[in-house]
Amino acid sequence: MKKTLVYLPPELHEGLRQIAFRRRTTISELVRKALEKAYVDELDAVEMEKELEEYARDPSSAMSWEEFKASLKRGVRA
Repeated sequence: MKKTLVYLPPELHEGLRQIAFRRRTTISELVRKALEKAYVDELDAVEMEKELEEYARDPSSAMSWEEFKASLKRGVRA
């Protein structure tokens, strides 16, 4: 996990501190979950771009259409 410094207004920090206490978690965990939720589509797009770059470098790393269909029938996610 990487460390990032974020400056928060005092009111926001205090509110998050109280929520974290009530939920028995950390402010960091609240922030991570909020960011993942807020940027889910963009994070997916970034991951897809990485996958496409990998495929462009080595097309043999991808499964064939037939392999993909067979994996769906077996209930295996590609």
